[in-house]
Amino acid sequence: MSASPVEARQESAAVEFRPLSADAADDDGAPMKMQSLCMACHENGETTMLLAKIPHFREIVVMSFECENCGERNNEVQFAGAMDEQGVKFTLTVPSGSQHALSRQVVKADTATVFVPELELEIPRETQRGQITTVEGLLVDTADNIRMLQEERRRVAPDQASALDGFLANLDACIASERDFTLVLDDPAGNSYVERPAESDAAELREERYQRSRAQAESIGLSLGANGVSTGEQEISGSDPHHGARPMGAAAAARTVARFKGKDVAEVLGRYTAPEEVIELPGSCHACGDACGTRMYRTEIPFFKEVIIMSNSCDACGFRSSEVKGGGPISEKGIQWKVRVAEPEDLQRDVIKAETASISIPELEFEVTSGSLGGLVTTIEGLLDTVIQHLRSTHSFHLGDSAQGVSRSQWGTFIQKLEDCMTLQHPWTLELSDPLANTFVSSITADPSEDVRLETEDFERSAEEDEYLGISHLKEHAGEGEVV
Repeated sequence: MSASPVEARQESAAVEFRPLSADAADDDGAPMKMQSLCMACHENGETTMLLAKIPHFREIVVMSFECENCGERNNEVQFAGAMDEQGVKFTLTVPSGSQHALSRQVVKADTATVFVPELELEIPRETQRGQITTVEGLLVDTADNIRMLQEERRRVAPDQASALDGFLANLDACIASERDFTLVLDDPAGNSYVERPAESDAAELREERYQRSRAQAESIGLSLGANGVSTGEQEISGSDPHHGARPMGAAAAARTVARFKGKDVAEVLGRYTAPEEVIELPGSCHACGDACGTRMYRTEIPFFKEVIIMSNSCDACGFRSSEVKGGGPISEKGIQWKVRVAEPEDLQRDVIKAETASISIPELEFEVTSGSLGGLVTTIEGLLDTVIQHLRSTHSFHLGDSAQGVSRSQWGTFIQKLEDCMTLQHPWTLELSDPLANTFVSSITADPSEDVRLETEDFERSAEEDEYLGISHLKEHAGEGEVV
């Protein structure tokens, strides 16, 4: 009989995962070794297993097998920790001649699927184990696996072998950087990563975070509740740009996901008003599908707008989330907040950062585009700390043992500058720009007009922003003369 999620967490807590580093491990951190069957010669070989923590991959199990009888060897990395709240999709455009781009490091979880659209190549997650490699390494492994049975195909299916010869020629051209191609790494568990180097290498990398669809949740074993009953949620077309697995635009325009615990959100929003009435709705957990309640209430923040606060917590798997939705109609203009952070009280200003807001610090020439951090309910100090932690987690390749000297020094210096801002070693400026005006920064004076270090400016949205946010789509259906 399988253990419950709570029991599974208690059992896993007894297993200690140690950081993986270049330093020699102590006796307690020595890898485990065991005899196991070799699948090549059917004699006994030896499997070495190490439980470790590694950047971007959280807790992993590193396994290495070697057979002294026939020389068979293989290595494997398996994911051992909790899955991320969202899925992730990396799209890397590699131009011809960009040999440096082929050397980008890749962490591919065993739940990830790899695509190369130009070759109509798809590597399903079932056919390739989790691994830490490079872009070139992924392609070389694929080519080697196809070539392994080519001679046998020539005997039994010569037409298929001939077609694969042409495919391999195109794949080899990509490996040799003789043609442009795009590498897509899609992981619904959110545990894969593609390196973003400090210096430019002519390749373009896009990262998208998305909410898992039911089909994706089922593929990684998350759609069923603890009692094994399906959640029965309604399916929405994945091609729907406003209501699919990665909603954007007006359907999700006011969404601000708070990545802190519920009490932390209440401490910020409770400074303005207390909820008149809390409504609890039955629902299901987004992570495991088990039944859990969703609490919500409506409140008004002075000098901002009406907001709806929602939170849920699952007793079965421990997943919890909070969400703040802007009330009322879509704003006619966007808003930009500028805060001159010069005193300790400025670091304690409350911030509601919408998912559509971008962050910039002009003094450091630093900008975080909309959607990169999701939505946050925090303070200026907490916002900057979140940025620092995000950079440390997503750029550990530039900060850890495998980083090159120049890259490691550049990233270390830049993060130190951000930490100096957080400790107020010098005055700096925080700018938040939100085309939907769902972002808010509190004033340190009773009247915001008297706050000399806080400025706001309304701006007209561009046609491109209206198109991306779905406002143009709404206007087409509602009519230009109607209020959206």
